[in-house]
Amino acid sequence: MAKKKETVVLEDIELKPQVIGSSYQKKSNLGRVIVIFAIFILAVFYINDISVFLNNLLGKSTASTIAAGGSSGNEKEPEKPEEPTLPSEDEVDYSAFSNTLEIKSDSLTLKNFNYVNKNLTFEAANDTEKTINLTGRKFFLETYSEDKTLLGRYKIDISTIASGSKEAYTIVVPSAFYYVVFTEKTIKDYPDFTLADDDYGRGTLTCKKDNEVLTYSFEKKELRTINHTISNSNISDSGYNEDYQNKQNLVNNYKDVTGVTATFNGSNNGYTAVISIDLTKVDSTKLDNRYYYPLKEEPKVVNFEMTTYGFICS
Repeated sequence: MAKKKETVVLEDIELKPQVIGSSYQKKSNLGRVIVIFAIFILAVFYINDISVFLNNLLGKSTASTIAAGGSSGNEKEPEKPEEPTLPSEDEVDYSAFSNTLEIKSDSLTLKNFNYVNKNLTFEAANDTEKTINLTGRKFFLETYSEDKTLLGRYKIDISTIASGSKEAYTIVVPSAFYYVVFTEKTIKDYPDFTLADDDYGRGTLTCKKDNEVLTYSFEKKELRTINHTISNSNISDSGYNEDYQNKQNLVNNYKDVTGVTATFNGSNNGYTAVISIDLTKVDSTKLDNRYYYPLKEEPKVVNFEMTTYGFICS
């Protein structure tokens, strides 16, 4: 029997590409890194708010420093003006007053204190083997009540004291006190003082005590001139004649000083001495008076120190 012949039918179908295999291509992670980094920054920026939210969710309390941190947590608190640093009560060396009191400061010893009729007297002694020169330094004696309330402050002018020598001081202290403090200050420690100026930047400060009046004139907050008036009409006082002669000699000594105008008017009813100083012309080394400040001195220095000398300034 013959074998049946098979017929092959060819389909009219377009050939299609066949995938034999595939390779894996790694996708870029840059976008994912950027997203993670952004989340990290936001988490840091809002860390305080996140902490508050989670603590509230869990029923826990939040520290006040975090709770008050604001929405960002990085907001700075407004800067507070810097306040002058004052010594604490523990740093102040209070000395109970007595006639046997001795106060030692560096190479100086204050001793032989006495307080009679509102006059406080004492001596500043140099017990070392070298001369002490404290010119230009600003020392003060302060008086306090028993509860350490400041009652008065008095400037003590100490210049040069030779070895084994001493200087005597007398200051008027109107009210009784319990403690005394000897301290040194700088101009930075002085309180601020506002001087009223005119339209040209000029102002005056007038200080008065007993029979003396000093008027300090400033331009642009710098001392320029000083006018000093001394008068005494208490002719019955036992020391009047000596005072009259001393002030007359003082005026005569200043008459020949360049930049100084000095006059003395005396009569049977008293005397008046007037000394006017132009600090822009005078040689300051020829002004022998602690009330005469140098050219360009600040108003706050004059006001503060003159009040510690017992003057009332305005």
